[in-house]
Amino acid sequence: MNRQQIKLLAITAMTLDHIALVFVPSGSILYYLMRLIGRLTAPLMAFMLTEGYRYTRSRSRYLLRLVIFALISQPFYFRLAFGRAPESILEYCTHWNVMLSFAIGLLIMMLFDSSIHSCTSIVLLGCLISLAHFCDWSYLNPAWTIIFFCYYERDKKKMAVFFVLASVTLQTLVFCRQFDSFASFSFQYGTLLALIPISMYNGQRGNVRHKNLNRWFFYVYYPAHMIVLLVIQACL
Repeated sequence: MNRQQIKLLAITAMTLDHIALVFVPSGSILYYLMRLIGRLTAPLMAFMLTEGYRYTRSRSRYLLRLVIFALISQPFYFRLAFGRAPESILEYCTHWNVMLSFAIGLLIMMLFDSSIHSCTSIVLLGCLISLAHFCDWSYLNPAWTIIFFCYYERDKKKMAVFFVLASVTLQTLVFCRQFDSFASFSFQYGTLLALIPISMYNGQRGNVRHKNLNRWFFYVYYPAHMIVLLVIQACL
């Protein structure tokens, strides 16, 4: 699979996940299966973030794009995720969408590549990971980003082991208490399925004839699909 195909798989899984969240009864098998598939999105996009970081011509512009679309997407994300408007500015600013989480992941990789003194970099790393707590997927996205960044090109077996350990441990600790039972929570482990397309990745970009269109499509799709779902929900 090339980068374009993995991104398409990720946004398809995301769309199924959000359709289930808005329209499918939460106790049904269909809801469970759609959300299980939806768990592919975050780890796949974290993996694509590390690949984008390696190949981008301007990391600062990459970061700016993520921050801009995090700001654009935030009101629609909050309404979709929580089914209501925020009760306060504090609540709005402490529940950020995944785009900001990816921006934090990008900053972490930039920190790893910097010449900042080790003690200072440890403090900065701790601050960035702490900020991720206020974003969708909490500490998972920084953990995945670090694992993919540090091990994908060096040792894929270690990468897979650390990915599984981080996914199972952090998801259980962070998210399990938000569900009524372990059975209703267990679809979260669908993130582990991301190792399948990652293992099939061939390192190629995909269709290069429409490079700019392809790049912007994935950014624009995130807020656009939430707007469409919210409009349909309002009309029903």
